[in-house]
Amino acid sequence: MKSWVGLPALMGAVLLSAASHASIISVSSNTSSLGASAQIIAAPTSVLDDAATNTAQQGFNEKQTVKLASDLNVESQNIVQGTVVDSHMLFFNTADSAVNSHKNVTWTFSGTILAVYTSINGASEAATNSLLGNPGTTYYPGTFDNRGLEGNDRPIDWFGNTLLLSMVVSEPGDWIRVVTDAPEPAILGVFGIGMLMVGGLSRRRQKRAL
Repeated sequence: MKSWVGLPALMGAVLLSAASHASIISVSSNTSSLGASAQIIAAPTSVLDDAATNTAQQGFNEKQTVKLASDLNVESQNIVQGTVVDSHMLFFNTADSAVNSHKNVTWTFSGTILAVYTSINGASEAATNSLLGNPGTTYYPGTFDNRGLEGNDRPIDWFGNTLLLSMVVSEPGDWIRVVTDAPEPAILGVFGIGMLMVGGLSRRRQKRAL
């Protein structure tokens, strides 16, 4: 019986920690033209030009559980006021100016994709850095020619929590921001408290039975 008494409380704690933000949960790919596979990484300290380089697509989580104070309308993609969102950045940025490619990479998130910002000059990235960028990362302060996706960066498609992405890069590499939904922390807290209350009732019932 002891193993069951604390189970509801334990489940509440696990759900609170695991569901409090929508992470990149997996990536599946063939190798890039440089022979490397896509990776999920920790947020780098800087994403200025050539500060973070790689040999295949990489992705990292940015700011989490951001409640929008107003509608977020970028690249004709609108996320309404009050939505709680998480942000993630995907990029392919080689160290030299040779042309390289990494195609048909499938990224999966734990939250539903609401918007993908891909503007060719990085304008949508710059416009949302202060709101969605990782607090410990230095971002390019404005637009930068060819930082986003160009015509040869195809296919790109998303449905639900899955994004299919191809990138062909030279300089300055390709960077995009993916915004997913996130659960309300307050709702999670109420759920966790409810689970703890269930655990308390289980303990009282057990004591009465004794």
